[in-house]
Amino acid sequence: MIPDLSDPRWKRVLTSNSDLSSASLATRILISRLRREVAEAPTALAGKIGELRDFVTKNPFALSDAAKF
Repeated sequence: MIPDLSDPRWKRVLTSNSDLSSASLATRILISRLRREVAEAPTALAGKIGELRDFVTKNPFALSDAAKF
C-alpha cells in the first residue's frame, strides 16, 4: 500500500540526509534531486512529495523502496 500524501515519511525522506543505499538507483536519483530542490525552495515541499508519491505509484519496483522510508 502506498502511503497517503499526508504521511510524515514522505516529508522525512525529502528533508533528511538518511541513507538511501538500499533503494534502487532510479529512486536514489529522484530523491537526491528532490532533496536538492526542497533545500533550495522549502515551500515546494508539498509538490515534491506529490512527485515522489506519483513515481512510487507508477513504478512497482519503487514500492519496496518506499517501504524503507
